[in-house]
Amino acid sequence: MKRIFRALTVLLVGLFLFGLNNQKDEERAVQPIAPLVGKDENLNIWIVTDIHYLSPDLFDDGEAFARMQATSAGKDLEHVPEMMEALVWEAAKEQPDLLIVSGDLTFNGEYQSMVELAAFFERIEKNGTQVSVIPGNHDIHSGWARKFEGEEMAVVEQATPEDFQQIFADYGYDLAISKDPESLSYVMEPKAGFPFLMIDTNIYSETKSTKAPKTEGRIKEETYAWLDEYFALQQENLQTIQLVGHHPLLNHTGRLGGGFVLENADEATDYFAEKGIQTSFAGHIHAQDISEATDLEAPFYEVVTGALSIFPNAIGEITLSNEELSYQRKSLDVEGWAEATGVEAPELLAYTQTSHAFFKRDGENLALQMMFEEQWHEEIYEEAVMDYVGRMNVRFFSGEDYVEDESSLGEWTSHAGYQIIQQNSDNFLKKYTNQLLQDKNLDDRHIVIPQRQ
Repeated sequence: MKRIFRALTVLLVGLFLFGLNNQKDEERAVQPIAPLVGKDENLNIWIVTDIHYLSPDLFDDGEAFARMQATSAGKDLEHVPEMMEALVWEAAKEQPDLLIVSGDLTFNGEYQSMVELAAFFERIEKNGTQVSVIPGNHDIHSGWARKFEGEEMAVVEQATPEDFQQIFADYGYDLAISKDPESLSYVMEPKAGFPFLMIDTNIYSETKSTKAPKTEGRIKEETYAWLDEYFALQQENLQTIQLVGHHPLLNHTGRLGGGFVLENADEATDYFAEKGIQTSFAGHIHAQDISEATDLEAPFYEVVTGALSIFPNAIGEITLSNEELSYQRKSLDVEGWAEATGVEAPELLAYTQTSHAFFKRDGENLALQMMFEEQWHEEIYEEAVMDYVGRMNVRFFSGEDYVEDESSLGEWTSHAGYQIIQQNSDNFLKKYTNQLLQDKNLDDRHIVIPQRQ
């Protein structure tokens, strides 16, 4: 119904573009698209990221998939299709106006995975929620697009930029009031007077690749030029613009390098802050985190929602009003979907426990690996160190590491695993777990940001 209403509205205003007549100027121009809600109505948004959907037709229960699953950084690839079924069910029940997906929609850019994911989005829209997507670094021209059969992996068709825009034409690009002709970026205005910049921050080759997807991200100079033109036409609305990208602008992990933040992130942050933007949404690092830039004249916040594919299977709930933006992290209700739809699989009926155990085990395996690599492994250390690192990983990636009172850290610093690591590790494991011990910036699960006047 929303799409029919928008189409009629666009027809009534004449289906015209403001700008020059050549194709690229038309793409750069601002065109009228009816918003989902009016200026005085609240906009209810869900945001998810890093779904990493892998078509069930591209894996079985063989050794090749087991090896990949064991090195997937805690992503529960086997159950992502069920997570998408749960997302369709829960969105139909809760009826958000808009679902934003901020990149890494697929495991490694498999064309088939992308087509199947679009079918889930079609069902979500039929149930009353508009979907808007942008790509992540794993989605386009990924040389790692594979299927897993028995003991073997085989190359499968990888998605191109043209594939992405065609497959997801009805999932965000149909809302675009302006499109960047040089990337997959666009601007939409789902609430009247409140634009969202949906920015393609990914680095991918011009042709299909045989290499791993680039972890790093960058905004093209051509995209900045397109943004400059857009901002020049929107001087009166700058204080209400929101930013969505796959790569974070702020350093949420404390780690340097490795593609954890956008290349030239400081310059990008300054650019968007100078345009009056005060809130950015991202994914990529898989961890739930909210941070504030402390070196700018005006407040600038960034909200990174945890990956849907790992515990606690995060959904960011956003309410955007004329007065404020509020954000709350919730968890996808896989258990509710399983019970409501008659699913009998015990691991899905108790998915909170299943997901928690799966992700904790990944942290435990990391601890064991690092004890060997740092050459201080002893069997007597295993249980305590693995339990500690597993629990710390869950705590950090869930966004539950914010500390107001340092006395509350006693539970962690008194843990036998913590003591063993402090006494034996001088390398990664000690630095990593100390880094995860506390977050004094902001509570990572919820925030209320007043609209700038």
